[in-house]
Amino acid sequence: MAITLNSVKCPECGAMLPIEEGRTQVFCSYCGTKVIITNENEHIFRHIDEAGIKQAETNRMVRMRELDLEEQLAAQGNGLKKVLTIIWMALSLIVLVICIVKIAVQDDFTTGFLMLFYLGGPVIGGGAYLIFKLIPEKEADKVLMSSGGIKLPKDVFPYSEKNYEAVQASLRNAGFNNITCINMHDLTLGLLQKPGKVESIAVNGEKVTTGGRVYMPSAPITITYHGK
Repeated sequence: MAITLNSVKCPECGAMLPIEEGRTQVFCSYCGTKVIITNENEHIFRHIDEAGIKQAETNRMVRMRELDLEEQLAAQGNGLKKVLTIIWMALSLIVLVICIVKIAVQDDFTTGFLMLFYLGGPVIGGGAYLIFKLIPEKEADKVLMSSGGIKLPKDVFPYSEKNYEAVQASLRNAGFNNITCINMHDLTLGLLQKPGKVESIAVNGEKVTTGGRVYMPSAPITITYHGK
């Protein structure tokens, strides 16, 4: 029985490949590409990148684990925030009641006012800062860190007496790769002036004065410095 052969072209290297009639796939003998015939009449071929498929599946699984971690961190943060909010509200209410009693019932305005200022201020203001600013920032940093974020180095702060080149080098060593330095051109001749001294540092368009926060390596960082 005679075997009918067709010639097909490898989509990867262009070599002509013999293939028996009725077969649905063939491996290129020149480059090893796996070619699948999806329509025998029109000879339409599809190159299957098995390594790419495996890598895509691995990336998908890694991303799923990252999302699971983010959900766990968010749940933990929400639970802690609820507990601290209840404690903060209870303590604030107690302080306010004591101050009101001192002022309205015992007619001791001075004591009540001092208690409200020295005790109520730290409890109410400090608690609000902790719950509504500090904790959300820490949770956001954890999420960014799990996604490849890095910490803004603390050794560049305070930057008021540092040279912009030293600050730029420190940021690059930390892993940041999108740094722009802007010369203010505000210096004239003078003995007390220091060309290159940093004026400000901004990350994502917002000025920063302390290190420790987490940002992505590609976050835009702008260093403004004094110069001629």
